[in-house]
Amino acid sequence: MELRDRIMEAAEQAIRTYGLSRTTTKEIARIADCSEGSLYNHFQSKEDLFLQIMQKHVAGFSAVILKLPELAGARTVEENLEEVALAALNYFYSSIIMTASMFTEPGFLTRHRQGFQQRNAGPHRANEVVSSYLLAEQKLGRADAGINPRSAADMLLGACFQHVFHQKFLGAEESAQDRQQYVRHLLQALLKGLQPG
Repeated sequence: MELRDRIMEAAEQAIRTYGLSRTTTKEIARIADCSEGSLYNHFQSKEDLFLQIMQKHVAGFSAVILKLPELAGARTVEENLEEVALAALNYFYSSIIMTASMFTEPGFLTRHRQGFQQRNAGPHRANEVVSSYLLAEQKLGRADAGINPRSAADMLLGACFQHVFHQKFLGAEESAQDRQQYVRHLLQALLKGLQPG
């Protein structure tokens, strides 16, 4: 394993163990079995290291989200949303503890938020893409024109986030089959709605 990867792995281990605010570059270097100077040869700061770890986690989810607009009219709406939901669950499972740790360092959170604003990016962009996709499906007559696409996107991704939060909070393990079943039930509720008949 290359030193850069070893440092990223060590940083993630330290943040998951101690939290972002109590993790130091010295501790990361100790876990990675390298000097602090070597760490700074690859990363500008602890924040830079954290952001690169998060970029690694979000890559799979981003790939699914970025291709979603092209899928309007292709496959079924349910199949497309299932792929999004499973990718979201995978991303949230790998990142929720890391994401939550940002809230222990308000200064870092503020800088991170400002960085998102400057790049016109942020976690809300995924909801916007799903919303735009659903709007396109409405125009094609493949989704109910009476629903609000943004609310549906928020319900889908919000439910995935809350599900992972509960699993992590309770210390529960979930198999791939359980995760798939959760997504099927979630989409059934979302696509069929609560109204009888």
